[in-house]
Amino acid sequence: MDNDSLMLSLIIETSVFAIPSGLTDDELFPHFLPEAIALLQQDSTIINHFGLVPDNGSDGIDDLLFDGVLFRFDVPQIILGFLQDAEPLAVKQAFLTLIQNTIPVYSVLLEEQGDFKNEKTIVFDFGGL
Repeated sequence: MDNDSLMLSLIIETSVFAIPSGLTDDELFPHFLPEAIALLQQDSTIINHFGLVPDNGSDGIDDLLFDGVLFRFDVPQIILGFLQDAEPLAVKQAFLTLIQNTIPVYSVLLEEQGDFKNEKTIVFDFGGL
């Protein structure tokens, strides 16, 4: 696979505690955009993952789950203009610029439940741009 066809993913932890009931997939991006912008602007925001898009399949195993809500942004490498070894500040800035100027092709809420942990990942996919 060449670098132009690589899909890269940025995953960050949010301070969101609950997803409003009745929120459709189409409403996820506009609803959470202010929170995503604020997080990407903060130097203290920790990148949970930046690299190839994960399979998101922990099969309910608590040790593999994050307990809370995550934002995941999936973007073709060619749009970002750099590879997965980029500096964290450059990564956050590139994704900030992207979400401030582009609407994802689709958004979806993925939920995985373990015995003790409940992971919710809001995926914003920019893959078809």
